Amino acid sequence: MNPISTQDNWSHWMLRCIELARNAEGKTAPNPMVGAVVLDENGELLAEGWHEGPGKSHAELAALDLLGGRAVGATMVVNLEPCCHVGRTPPCTNAIVKAGVSRVIVG
Repeated sequence: MNPISTQDNWSHWMLRCIELARNAEGKTAPNPMVGAVVLDENGELLAEGWHEGPGKSHAELAALDLLGGRAVGATMVVNLEPCCHVGRTPPCTNAIVKAGVSRVIVG
C-alpha cells in the first residue's frame, strides 16, 4: 500500500491544514480560514500555505507558489474545497490543474 493513502496520514495532514489556517485567525473575513499542504508521491511535505486575508493568495496558491512549478504529480490536502470562481483572485482550481497536481484531498 502506498504510504500516502492511509486514513491516519490524511487525518494528520488535515489537522496540519487547520493549524496553518489558524495563522490568519481574525484576518480573513469575509473569507474562511484555509490551510493547504502539498505532498510528493511518498507523502513527504513539499510545501504549505494559508490564506492570509482578503485579496491575498488563497492557501492553495500560497503553497504552490513556493514550489516554483515542482508540483507535477503531487497531492494537495486542503481543509476547504478550492474555489472555482473569479473574485479578487482567480480560481484556485485552475492553478491546481495548471500546476499538475494529481490529487486533491478536501476536508
